[in-house]
Parts: sequence; structure tokens; C-alpha cells
Amino acid sequence: MGSEWGLSAASGLVAPLFVDYLVKPIERRIRYLFRFHKIVQELHQNQQDLAAKETQVKDDVEEAKLQIRTQVIYDQVDEWPTKAENALKDVKVLDSEIEENKRCFCLCPNWCWRYQLSQEIENKTLEIADLVKKSEFKRVGHRAKLPSLDLVTSKDNVDLKSSGAAFNKIMEALKDDIVKKIGVWGMGGVGKTTLVRNVSGKVRGFDRVIMVTVSETVDIEKIQNKIADDLDLKFGKNTEGGKATELWSRLSNGKFLVIIDDLWKEWNDDGDLRKIGIPLVKDEKGCKIILTTRNYNVCQHMECEETIQLKVLEDGEAWTLFEMNAGIKKADSRVIGEAKKIAKECKGLPLAIVTLAKALKGKALDRWKDARKKLERSGLMEIPSIQTEREKNAYISLKISYEHLKDKMSQTCFLLCALYPEDDLINVEDLMRYA
Repeated sequence: MGSEWGLSAASGLVAPLFVDYLVKPIERRIRYLFRFHKIVQELHQNQQDLAAKETQVKDDVEEAKLQIRTQVIYDQVDEWPTKAENALKDVKVLDSEIEENKRCFCLCPNWCWRYQLSQEIENKTLEIADLVKKSEFKRVGHRAKLPSLDLVTSKDNVDLKSSGAAFNKIMEALKDDIVKKIGVWGMGGVGKTTLVRNVSGKVRGFDRVIMVTVSETVDIEKIQNKIADDLDLKFGKNTEGGKATELWSRLSNGKFLVIIDDLWKEWNDDGDLRKIGIPLVKDEKGCKIILTTRNYNVCQHMECEETIQLKVLEDGEAWTLFEMNAGIKKADSRVIGEAKKIAKECKGLPLAIVTLAKALKGKALDRWKDARKKLERSGLMEIPSIQTEREKNAYISLKISYEHLKDKMSQTCFLLCALYPEDDLINVEDLMRYA
């Protein structure tokens, strides 16, 4: 009884091994010889599938690049079409061998050659099937992180008490469940955009931070498209209302921080937010809003629970910022003397301070004197559309910075940038081509 059970167990173990190591290899070899046409059919079927997938992947990549010009294609997606193309070329080579084998086999059968060719075809079929399987990419790429083109960066304002205090207020307000909207206001060039960019890089507790620039002319579709890009959302509908519904649905299923930068006019409070598709936070879902504006009334009209004014820098902070960006701690005393006068003429405006300091960095004494004289003379200038002294100084600072650009090409590029619509994405390749 025991021996019978032992023999039964042994046969149960040996039988699968016998099938795997003896029967299947023999079956495969017989197939190579007598199912040649079937093996060729399988190759051509997989060839058709691969060709279709190759077209689809290339179309998906092109569509992604058209939708977002800064799209970075994943390496595995970028490499896949080349692998597919090489595999399809290999099939053409095999097709030539297959035709030759058919002709020769009719005249004088060569079983050894057919066996080897069948084996090559099957291996190539498996390779192609694997490529087809790997072509099912969920996403073909991601948006590239664009370098900031701001003249004033978070590094430029480091260790300044005024911006540091405003930063801390915003961070605390974001933790407050009662606060849904935060307004940051102050004159142009005071550093509002820099401040909120700094917040966006440091804040935690949100699924994603989305930043949109509005400016003087409100373009709802442009705002919707920018938010969708940041969410990697592909709209299924083209109407403004349809897009708003899709954004509302997506933003209601997470916790998001939406920064609305450079809002010039009062919106219809929550009505315009709904029109775009931005739901305010409720029960830990939805959006908290930070808006920046030059006008305090905008903050009031938008019913911001927290309002923070960003003022111009006091003399001490203004000099610290100028000295840091001009790199003149160990400079000639005459240069430092001119620099202090120039810093004072900037009237505490960070944009003017940083722009001029960087433009004059490393320049000779006579260039410093020339810049200071131009700033002092600017008080007599009449500049259309500029109303305040600080705005005038910001304009003159930019003009001096332009004049200190290293060559004509740089100046041409600067002027070309000025021709683009406000807040438009400037393609560097286009800029260099036109310049």
C-alpha cells in the first residue's frame, strides 16, 4: 500500500517534468517543420498590430506636444517608436527569406533551413507582441518645469523682514480653516508675484498648487486652460461652461491652492470663480485662493478673510537688497557712494532695486555715475500712463538696465519680448529666430 502511494506520488511529480522538458520541446520542433505557414501568419498579424500601434503612439506624442509646447516626453515613450521601426524592418528582411524558402522548398526541400527560419520568425513574433503590449502608455509625457523669468526671485528677497513677515502671515492664514481667500495687495513692482511664488514652493498640505496670471484683460478660457494644464486634465468639452463643469468636478475631489496673480478689477465674487470652475474649500475638499492685486478694493470686493499689504522697502532693507544683488561689499568707496545714491532713488521698490543692481554689477565708476544722473533727471520727465514717482523710477530703472545689456542682440531680444501679449509664454527658439 505504502509503495503504491509512493509510486503514485513519484509519477505525479515526474509527469509534469516529462511534459515540460521532453514533450513540449518535441512538439515545438515539429511545429517549426510542419506549421511553417501558420507561424508566418502569426508574424504578419503581429506586424500589422505593431504598425498600427506605431502610428498611434506617434500621434499621441504629437498631440501632447501641440497641447503643451513645453511637454517632456518620457524616455520609454521616446525610445519605443525606434524599437518598433527596427522590428518592422526586421520583418521585411524575414519576408525576403520566407519567399526564398517557399521557392526553394518546392524544388528541393531543405528541412534544416525551414526549421531555423521558423525559429527566427517565432522569436521575432514574440518580440513584436511584447512591443505591442508595452505600447499601452497611460501618459506619454509631463510638463517641463519652466525657468522663472521674474527679475525679482525668492533668492533676491532673502532675509528681508518685510517680505518675511508677509510670507509668515500667508502661511498662517493657509492653516486657518475659516480663511478661504487671502488678498495680497501693493503697488506694481513691490514683489507680490515673487512673494506668492515663494509661498507656492514652500506650502504643504495641498494636493497641488495652481498659479494663473489674470492681468488687466480677463480671459476666462485662457485661465481654464492654464488650470487644466497644471492638473494634467484633458477637456472633453470645448464650451466655457463645459470646461467649468469639468474643472469643478476635478477640483472638488481634492484640496488645492489656487493663486490668482495680478487681478486688476473686482470679480463678481464667487460667481466668477464658479464661471471658471473653481470651488471654494469645504470639508477639506476644494480650493483655497490667494490673489494679488494693486488695488485694496479688489480684496474687499472679493471678501478676502485675510488681507496683507506689501509695502515698499525701508532704506535699510533697500540698501541690503541692492548691495546683495550688485555684489559691491568690497568695492571701491566711490562706487559704494554712487550705489547708495542710486538705491535711494529707487524709492524702496524691489523691482527697480534688483534690476538696476544687476545691470550695474561689475561696471566701472563712470557707468555708475551715468546711471545715477539719469535717475536724478527722471524727476523732470513726463512719461505717459505713469502716474506715481515710484512707477516712474521703476520705468527708468528698466530703461537703464536695457541700455546696459551687453550687445545689440540682447537689446533686440528684449524689445521683441515687449511685443508679445502680456503674460504670454515666449518660445526661446522663436525669439532667437526672429532676433
